[in-house]
Amino acid sequence: MWKMRLLLFAGSCGVAGILSAQSTPKSENLRGTWELVSTRDLKSGTVTPAPRTEWMQFTRTHFSVTAMSPGRRTVTSAQYDSLSTQERIKVDYSRVFDDKGNQVFAARAGTWRLVGNQLHQTASMAIFAPIIGVDRALKVTRLNKTSLVLEAPSFTSPDLITELTYRRID
Repeated sequence: MWKMRLLLFAGSCGVAGILSAQSTPKSENLRGTWELVSTRDLKSGTVTPAPRTEWMQFTRTHFSVTAMSPGRRTVTSAQYDSLSTQERIKVDYSRVFDDKGNQVFAARAGTWRLVGNQLHQTASMAIFAPIIGVDRALKVTRLNKTSLVLEAPSFTSPDLITELTYRRID
């Protein structure tokens, strides 16, 4: 009889442990500023340190993401003022894209909500215009006081899923 009680107790502890590990993230735990630390290609398993500085901020209802790659071209105000209209257009373009057309600055913002472990972000404004108005669902795989891990589909190829690891910076 005592073996049966021990078995039932052990089984209930295991179930309780599993259930507590699967807790649903809470929206108030997302509020604040997060910095991208690394990305992981879920297909290959390759982990890469964050290739750029990227911050994601959450208020009660809104989010914003600002990202900048190293080596972004800078021009002083005095230099900019001395340029022709055509040269200013080139400098303005270079603030967002490099000579090869790669984006070196990114920004987007909009509203967000949690549904279970799905973080839904709908951009109201973005440099990459095709995502404006799109409900982008990211899976929250870990959220605690210091780290946030998301599984995110690519903006251009939804079948490509990347794991994004952030650390809290505020």
